[in-house]
Amino acid sequence: MLDLKEIFLKKGFTNEQAEILKEAFLNTRQYEEGDNFQQEGQVCQHIALIVKGQFRYFYHTEEGEVTRWISLEGDFMTSLSSFIQQKPAVENIQATKDCTLALLSKTSWTKLYAEYEFIREFWLRTISYNYIGMEERVFHQIALSAEQRYQWMLENYPRFNQEVPDKYIASMLGITPRHLSRIRAKRI
Repeated sequence: MLDLKEIFLKKGFTNEQAEILKEAFLNTRQYEEGDNFQQEGQVCQHIALIVKGQFRYFYHTEEGEVTRWISLEGDFMTSLSSFIQQKPAVENIQATKDCTLALLSKTSWTKLYAEYEFIREFWLRTISYNYIGMEERVFHQIALSAEQRYQWMLENYPRFNQEVPDKYIASMLGITPRHLSRIRAKRI
């Protein structure tokens, strides 16, 4: 399990900033595999830091569940549009293994955001990074082959190939697990 201050320092925060964040994220909660951090239809009230474990973001569709993303140990996570707009979420966020989260409520986040410039800068970088990533993934789903999407994922998110179950990788790529196996077999 990662130390909170160590996580913040690795993310580029100064020692003083890491201490402020460590104090803000004091509330921790355990999740068992299958537990939901967020359910569609509910308003997201927290930003979380994954201290241990991983979570998947998914939607229910007519064809079944579609995994949009996986957040890994050391990542921040929230249902962004629900958290910002305080409207019901359209996605689910579920533990894929036993997890520990450090939580920060919407009220506490708003206070930190108002008080500290480094939080506002971090938020802008995070939103920009997430928007660009979402834009890239949409483009890739439209314009690239499954093999190209897989190659891009390997280059940009190498931890996924090591830590994420194949069924979730395949779902994020918009393919079946069988097709993912064929792509991998071609690469050998």
